[in-house]
Amino acid sequence: MSSSTNQNLKENENSRRNLGILLAVLCHICWGLLSLFWKFLGNINSLEVFSYRIISTLITMFVYFLVSGRLGKLKAELKNLFNDKNQLLNMVLASVFIAVNWLTYIYAIGSGQASAASLGYYINPLVSVLLAVIFFHEKLDRFTKLSILLAFVGVVILTVQNGKLPLVSIILPFSFAFYGMAKKNTSLSSDVSMFVESLFLSPFVITYLALFAKSGPWNYTSTENIALALSGAITAIPLLLFAEALKRAPLSIVGFVQYVSPTIQLIIAVFVFKEPLSRGDLSGFMFIWLSIIVFTIGQLIINKKRKLNA
Repeated sequence: MSSSTNQNLKENENSRRNLGILLAVLCHICWGLLSLFWKFLGNINSLEVFSYRIISTLITMFVYFLVSGRLGKLKAELKNLFNDKNQLLNMVLASVFIAVNWLTYIYAIGSGQASAASLGYYINPLVSVLLAVIFFHEKLDRFTKLSILLAFVGVVILTVQNGKLPLVSIILPFSFAFYGMAKKNTSLSSDVSMFVESLFLSPFVITYLALFAKSGPWNYTSTENIALALSGAITAIPLLLFAEALKRAPLSIVGFVQYVSPTIQLIIAVFVFKEPLSRGDLSGFMFIWLSIIVFTIGQLIINKKRKLNA
């Protein structure tokens, strides 16, 4: 192979990598700005917003498969799913956990707990690692051990400062981590997975809206109805960007970029939503930030050593 060919391959790989990083950044910017969207719908009951989000996502993803000519792919993966009981069970569990995550986040933003939600997403990677140790007996390096300890201290400070355990900050990372564990045992592509999760949840949310919801679209403003109709697209776009980013960029870099979204969420919570952040809260957050720095530096060092030893 000539040097010019090697150079072209290297340039193509770098372009692919850079595009992946860009898509990852765009994805997390979208996720960070989502708090503004859910805050706009804050006057509507959280469960109703969640229900319309599920229905809108289901419709959006079906239109996506139809327009992109991927209905064959959808049918094939659905057939494989329903023929595999173990995978089907894991997708049911994944649907439950993502439902808990989405509903908690919508409730947190609407109830003035956006800063608590951002904290939850800050510690999400550490919770995922912790569950991997508990359920898969994975060994922790010294950096990760220190990171978890620092994060734990931060949560304790926030608990003492506020007089109660920050439930939103606990439910969000644990529900998403369990969601990831369930998805680990499935082979569905990200777009089909999103459709399936919405499909499994749709009977429950439709039943709720039809029989138990205290209000309906006729009680909302026209802009609120438009926002609810678009909630599926707003849900799907960053997830599809994230899936494409994972195909192109190294996982270590994509993992580092994930801290963009909770940072944007926290900035919006403090400066746009005017949520109070006391010195005690700031002390707790500082331990969380320190744990993230230690965790990230540790992963970079470990990855570098692996490359040198490869």
